[in-house]
Amino acid sequence: MAKCPKCGSEISKPSMEWDYRKFKVKMYRCSCGNLFREYLKEGKLRFTLSAHDGGLGRTRVKKE
Repeated sequence: MAKCPKCGSEISKPSMEWDYRKFKVKMYRCSCGNLFREYLKEGKLRFTLSAHDGGLGRTRVKKE
């Protein structure tokens, strides 16, 4: 389970997963509106990038 770096709530399922070079990337969308990615290497969490602290740069917002 992933934990949102902004509000601390737990999220069970990633919205997307992909491989990026040596990393397995999992992207999560929290109910608080935060978007964040976990980067795993060899099954261990190496670092997290979060939109709330500017770590993801500009993010696209889907218009509904």
